[in-house]
Amino acid sequence: MELHNIHKICPLSGFTLNIEEISGLEVAMLQRKREENLPGKLLFWGKIFGTTQDYLVVLYIDSSDEFPVKKYYYCTTSDYTLRAVPQLSTEYESQAEGIALQFTGDPSFMAYNGEEPEEPVDPDDPDAPPPKEVFREVHRLSFIIKQIDHDCSVIPRGALVVDATKKVIFNNYYTGLSYHTSAELRAFSHFRFPENPQGIAAMKKPGIIKADFLDCITKDVPTEMWTVCHNSSGTASYIRNLYWEGYNFYAMIGTSEYGGAYFGTGVPNLDLAFML
Repeated sequence: MELHNIHKICPLSGFTLNIEEISGLEVAMLQRKREENLPGKLLFWGKIFGTTQDYLVVLYIDSSDEFPVKKYYYCTTSDYTLRAVPQLSTEYESQAEGIALQFTGDPSFMAYNGEEPEEPVDPDDPDAPPPKEVFREVHRLSFIIKQIDHDCSVIPRGALVVDATKKVIFNNYYTGLSYHTSAELRAFSHFRFPENPQGIAAMKKPGIIKADFLDCITKDVPTEMWTVCHNSSGTASYIRNLYWEGYNFYAMIGTSEYGGAYFGTGVPNLDLAFML
């Protein structure tokens, strides 16, 4: 979501960014955009709480491919320098999946599963062995960001379309959801490459694509992990995910404005099945 719209999900999450964090992110996003010559916008993705400091995550969407590709950057609340999250091997993904502890806020933290930090190596010693690559908290951060985005990132129905070249693009003619439609979960889909065969086939179908090709959130199990409601003035629809507590999404009724962000610990609610 746009950084300047962060206040619009505060009624749901109860969290926001302070002035220092907003200012630091604005400068860091501008710097990263110029360094990588990014043509589009950098969007705020969320904040993951740590025991010593927090992670701030931003998102860049590349629309040049067949389906929009997301690239994530992170910084901490003590160092507003955006860095790309690393790509993970299958081994690191398995290791990250087995950790259910709260983040510390230190990207270099490595004492998971009883591992001890390595002895420091003298950088001036020509015979010193190269540093060994080990699993660190930044790798777990990368895994959690992608998991949350896969499970939670939503978009209103009609906001994405397939153009004549079979590329999925943002719909410039999207005018928003009506009041009654925005109160139904079926009006929202996952913002990810479709995983159902019908959606993939619909994307490749010749001619104009009129069918919904994205995965609807009503197909998630259990469906009750999603809640939808209107604000008191009836001008916005709010979506909340109960499995990844802290993800909230809003869509302004009758306009093309929408956005979502995550404020949480990065640990899923594994007791959800017993709470429904």
